[in-house]
Amino acid sequence: MGRLGTFRSTCRLGLLLALACGSEVVVMAQSTSSATCTVRIRPREAADYDLSTEVTIHGVVDGWEGRSLRIRLAAGVLWVDTGGWNTSNLFEAGTPLEVLASRSVVEGRQRFLAREIRHARGVLTIRDAFGAPIQAGSL
Repeated sequence: MGRLGTFRSTCRLGLLLALACGSEVVVMAQSTSSATCTVRIRPREAADYDLSTEVTIHGVVDGWEGRSLRIRLAAGVLWVDTGGWNTSNLFEAGTPLEVLASRSVVEGRQRFLAREIRHARGVLTIRDAFGAPIQAGSL
């Protein structure tokens, strides 16, 4: 029967209702063949980054340890995972930063994954807009 058959059935139903009720019935049919649907597939590497939990952290560099940057806040020191980036050569202790990061809780502890680090000389992009890591050597 297809779409044409469905349209005819809808028109017949409308006509029957109009005759039964004695009132005017407007029947409208719309084809969905022109509707568009956008599907965004995130890479597997972005699975640990949740865009809905992004926060902005303002503080100064306290130090580094491996893949983590320690940021001093008024309330204490916060560890931010920088992925494959070694930031020890990029920022001196005391450098003010603004970090865009995803916050999660793993085994009862807060975890922050950096996406962007904004500083006086510019912006260091660690992950793309979908949360997928950008390799340190790719820039």
